[in-house]
Amino acid sequence: MSKLTAATAAAQARTPASWWYAGALLLAAWVLLLALNALIDAGARVDGAGVQRFDMALRIADGGERAGPGPMRLPRNCRSHGECRHHYRIAFAHDPADAGPFALYVPQFTGRIKVSFNGVAILDSTLGELPLHPGQGTPQIAIVAGHLLQPGRNEIGVALSDRLGSGAVGPVFFAPEERLRDAYKAAHFSVVTLSRLTDGALLAIGSIMLLIWLTRRHDQLYLLCAAISLSFALTSLSPLFSSAFGGSLLMAANTLRYISACLVLPLVWRMIGRRPPLRTRWFLLPGTLMLVAFHVLPAAWATALLPTVFMPLALGLGVLALWQLARAGIHGRDRTALTLLVVIAVLLALALRDQLALAGMLGRDHVLLARFNAPILVFIMGAILLRRFAAGLSLLAEFNTRLHHDVADARAQLQQAFEQAQARAQRETLTAERMRLMGDLHDGIAGQLVSIVSLSERGQGPEAGEISRACHRALTDLRLVVDSMEDFGDDLAMMLVAFRDRIEPQLRRSGLRLAWKVHDPPDLPGLSPTLTLAIFRLLQEAVNNAARHSGSDLVEVASSPSPVPGYGVRLLVRDFGTGGAHPRRGHYGMHTMQRRAHELGARLTVASSTDGTSVTVDLPRELDA
Repeated sequence: MSKLTAATAAAQARTPASWWYAGALLLAAWVLLLALNALIDAGARVDGAGVQRFDMALRIADGGERAGPGPMRLPRNCRSHGECRHHYRIAFAHDPADAGPFALYVPQFTGRIKVSFNGVAILDSTLGELPLHPGQGTPQIAIVAGHLLQPGRNEIGVALSDRLGSGAVGPVFFAPEERLRDAYKAAHFSVVTLSRLTDGALLAIGSIMLLIWLTRRHDQLYLLCAAISLSFALTSLSPLFSSAFGGSLLMAANTLRYISACLVLPLVWRMIGRRPPLRTRWFLLPGTLMLVAFHVLPAAWATALLPTVFMPLALGLGVLALWQLARAGIHGRDRTALTLLVVIAVLLALALRDQLALAGMLGRDHVLLARFNAPILVFIMGAILLRRFAAGLSLLAEFNTRLHHDVADARAQLQQAFEQAQARAQRETLTAERMRLMGDLHDGIAGQLVSIVSLSERGQGPEAGEISRACHRALTDLRLVVDSMEDFGDDLAMMLVAFRDRIEPQLRRSGLRLAWKVHDPPDLPGLSPTLTLAIFRLLQEAVNNAARHSGSDLVEVASSPSPVPGYGVRLLVRDFGTGGAHPRRGHYGMHTMQRRAHELGARLTVASSTDGTSVTVDLPRELDA
């Protein structure tokens, strides 16, 4: 119960916004209708001196006698089962002093008419268009020959007929031809030219929807809109086709109007996102039966079935469609449904206006507008679907752009991962190669040097001692090279410990002591085996120089943060000898140390005095591998 109450409250909260939107649509539609009414009705208003307008006519029976008690007001409806036939007679007086030539003008009628002047036929609407043209007939104008005009009384005969059992004829005008021509052109534009333009637009919309459906076979919404649009267009253009293919095609084309009316309900269901409970083919059945009835049954029976069976069925489907739109538009806050609901309400108002005009309750100067109902409805539906399709394309473009960016990011990540994997594979290959070289050096050359040392120590004389010391130095140097091949990562402390383990025994054999004052140096990013060997060589050269030339019995190795801006760690090798360390001709130790420091990006400083010699190496915060 609480869920139902919450849903009801939410619907009531959404309703005012929907009504505001519906009110705005109605206001816009009202303004548009006023402009359209002013434009189209212009052809039905003919005023001025010399213009005779006939709003009354006598209805004449087939035998020539009067069919009613008196004159009847125009427009007059003709309704019957089967074909409808009415004959009207209009008598008037003509002043021969008026300037000619004169013309008769009939701005509005439905069905087909034939007009005679003083018993002579001067106008036949079937010559310009075939009968059964839905909606208002084409405005007609005919020149009255001078010899037909009689001074005094003249008579106009109007024969109205319609095979569908419903027709009407409006006022008839008689005036000089130049006074009627402009009104005729205006009415012809609104009734014929504008209708043909709308027919072309309907064909274009139907073709576009059909092409969209061909690319989106799963979405029947576009197929239904294409069927409705094309059927209305073909219904309007049916007289053009029937002139070439005969009246049977005309009847079939006119049946399409009712088929389209039955398809509106499944179209509405799909537009509001509801799945139709019946397959679309069942909605084609009434129109098909109507076509069969008009070709099989007698004309009177088929015409009687139209208002008694087919029209109520189409109206029932239309009412159900309106109810679905009202539910989705007002309670569901679906603006598409609300827009269609307002448009259909306006179109129903147009149809009511035409009926009032035909009944003579709105005056005599109104042109029928209901013929624009189908085009307006199809235009709105086509605009909604095209907007939906454009929104889908826009969303697809945004998705493609986002997908393109995602693919580019994924490609960059994959490329980065590939480069990292490639670099890792190279490092693993180099590590394996280093391990092989380390094994070869340790088991091969190092073993030979150990053997030479052992043999030298068994010998006698100063030469044997010198050979032993040289072998020890070579062995220490080799072990430093082997140690440098290990991957210490960025751990500078581990690298310096490895250096201490190799250099301290060498100093001890030379009778020197090592003062090790290296305490927790920071990591050194970029510390590769190649750069490790360069640091080993640089420190080894400094230690060897102190052992050979200083005369001191103590060598100090220390570390501290570098006070030099831009550098991270300071390494210090110091002795307490006699000093005198400076570059000498033929000796390249100092030069080699400077070159190695430059390759490391380090700063090398050598200070020598009578108190001893110090070699300072300021390493950068990060090595460039």
